[in-house]
Amino acid sequence: MSELKVRDFVFGDGTPRICVPLMGRTEEDILNHANLIRNEIDRLDAMYKDNPELRIAVIEWRSDFYEHLSDTKKLADMLKKLRDIFADRLLLFTFRSEEQGGELRNDRVGANLEPVMKTAIGSGCIDIVDIEVTCGNYKIVRATTAAHSEGVTVLMSYHDTRKTPHDEEVIDKLRNMEILGGDILKIAVTPKNEFDTRRIMDLNRRMVSESYKPIVLIAMGEKGVKSRFKCKETGSCLTFATVGQESAPGQLEAADLIALLKNQ
Repeated sequence: MSELKVRDFVFGDGTPRICVPLMGRTEEDILNHANLIRNEIDRLDAMYKDNPELRIAVIEWRSDFYEHLSDTKKLADMLKKLRDIFADRLLLFTFRSEEQGGELRNDRVGANLEPVMKTAIGSGCIDIVDIEVTCGNYKIVRATTAAHSEGVTVLMSYHDTRKTPHDEEVIDKLRNMEILGGDILKIAVTPKNEFDTRRIMDLNRRMVSESYKPIVLIAMGEKGVKSRFKCKETGSCLTFATVGQESAPGQLEAADLIALLKNQ
């Protein structure tokens, strides 16, 4: 697996980067949560000043919760405000469909995807954009090409909120993501038992040696918690933690996750 540098942060170097989701429906809710995260970043940076690799690196704005998402002017203004708050961190823009575990209904995604992505990618405010591999190859290629032309890294994602697919299905999806131009390849699954979690962790370890791109495989929910903090063992390049609000089941609080990573 090759390393990928995005500003001051490296993905795929053996240490998982920590990502915290930013949630909220209204501007007030979003900014309140952003300031809460900012305060926690500063507190944890001071606490772990001798371990800079453990700092929160990425803020994922879950824009699918935003009430004015379809208003591109308000969307651009919000991105600027978030960029100012997190000037020293990476800003990941995520527009999650309901099918993939998000807030938006599928019929809204089709209509809103292109103008929303165009606004976010062209804003100059984001470092990484999440592109769902389920949205269709034509839209994927258009969005990926636009992102790369603006110097924006593409995190290509797939979420299975019902089960853990067979290994070969996961491998096929990862290879397809790589072909379609993903820079970071992310698959999150839902384990039914401990065996599923071990299987997805073993597969992460295997694919790190076979893929040219940084990979993150996540087992969601309580049964998959181990996959979120055993990242050094599996080679996963990214792990998600919470500050106040979780965006997916099984996410640990950032402070707890950092403590676990430090002791590995």
